[in-house]
Amino acid sequence: MLLTEIRRNQELAAKRNPMYDRNRFAKFLIYLFTAFWAAYLVLIGVSLSFAFEEDIPGMEPYDALDSVLILFLLIDFLIRFLFPTPAQEIKPYLLLPVSRQRLINTLLVQVGLKLYNLFWLFLFVPFAALTAARYFGVAGVTGYAVGIWLLMTANAYWSILVRALARQHTLWLLLPAAVYGLLALLEFVPSQGMVSQFSMWLGEAFLRWNLLAHAGVLAVIVLLLLVNCRVQTACIYSELGRKEDSRVRHFSRYGYLERFGMTGEYMRLELRMIFRNKTPRKNFQMMCIVLVLFAAMLFGITQESTQSVYSIQLYSIYCFTGFAVSILTRIMAYEGNYLDGLMVRRESLLSLFRAKYYFHCLLLVFPLVLLLPSIIWSGLPAGLVVSQLFLTAGIILPLIMQLAWINRKTAPLDASIMGKGQWNSPYQMVIVFFAFFFPILFSNLLFLVLSENMAYLVCTLLGMAGIAAQPLWMRYLYRQVIRKRYDILTNLRDTR
Repeated sequence: MLLTEIRRNQELAAKRNPMYDRNRFAKFLIYLFTAFWAAYLVLIGVSLSFAFEEDIPGMEPYDALDSVLILFLLIDFLIRFLFPTPAQEIKPYLLLPVSRQRLINTLLVQVGLKLYNLFWLFLFVPFAALTAARYFGVAGVTGYAVGIWLLMTANAYWSILVRALARQHTLWLLLPAAVYGLLALLEFVPSQGMVSQFSMWLGEAFLRWNLLAHAGVLAVIVLLLLVNCRVQTACIYSELGRKEDSRVRHFSRYGYLERFGMTGEYMRLELRMIFRNKTPRKNFQMMCIVLVLFAAMLFGITQESTQSVYSIQLYSIYCFTGFAVSILTRIMAYEGNYLDGLMVRRESLLSLFRAKYYFHCLLLVFPLVLLLPSIIWSGLPAGLVVSQLFLTAGIILPLIMQLAWINRKTAPLDASIMGKGQWNSPYQMVIVFFAFFFPILFSNLLFLVLSENMAYLVCTLLGMAGIAAQPLWMRYLYRQVIRKRYDILTNLRDTR
């Protein structure tokens, strides 16, 4: 069976990778982190069951949760968008006597069978067991779990469709914005809550094993699967038939950077890499749109007095770490395409690292401007924004830049649908998770012993210390790369 063969080939490719042994510890950390979040979701599910019984006495708890089911689907969609699954490994099979359409269908079926589609059950199953089992029994909880799994599978195909279209043109991101905007209008404009009423009916239908509800979601999955087949096929043939663009375009020479010497030259190289090459440019454009959406969501939630500080911190951190996660985590991966030329001059890599750091520090101005309306009109704490700004510049960016001596896989500059995996190594995922959640955990620990303003001040001072120590950790990073330069060069050349 083709699906079995592809899975076996993927497992063999992972085991034959020269970094397989050195990544075992990082994989252990990922499994540990996954177990932590699974336990956290279970805790949320149990807590919500008691909270809804006390705060909403006139409604069954499972109806209260089902009424906001669309929010969980939106969060799942955003998570899949920010942390996409590896690109479809179709390129090695193009020269084999295998039907491309059959191969695409098999890869799409594999997406539906991924274990991540079951991850949200850690929240919904404990919640249903505590609130709905006494009315519908174990069979009802089982039907509810099957329904949630089908919804998450449909969400996976919806996410893949949007990402495939967005790779062709960034304007396709308006499609999910239009869909979720229409759902918001249906929910709030008629004032009857059409979306929440439907989701409550759907959740109770899952509990009652209403085959019409399960069959309806299954029909949506089949429809999205068929649409994905057509779209993915069109994208692949477009990639295969792509012609080199020889049109002459005018690009800025960034002459104002010449005054900064070699560091300015490498900042110019960084700008040209992002705005001239397809893959970095798409990542940059998509992240700009995502940051605008996060800033708009933060502007909305800060107007609610019942909103938790945790949620506000989460959105603020996403705004500041977005560019670093989408671009800087591939440090040395993009440069792997031309790294040989960077090694011919003494300390040229040191100037490259400085340029990358200064460039991403300047990019922090963009989310700062986006958050100003929330600070001025929506009551977002200015101390939180300033502390996250300095904490990102002084702690998170230096940590992510340590991937320069860890990344061993060249990332293509212009590939799209047939590109290599999104992740360079498991260590990259560990550092990304740390970048997202360390500021929250550190701030909340400070809240236990300090006031809110003092906690923000400590975070700001810690970030300033990291910025002031930039010559020290930058020189350490350079020495580590030089010490491992032959190993890095060999792996980057082999993965071009």
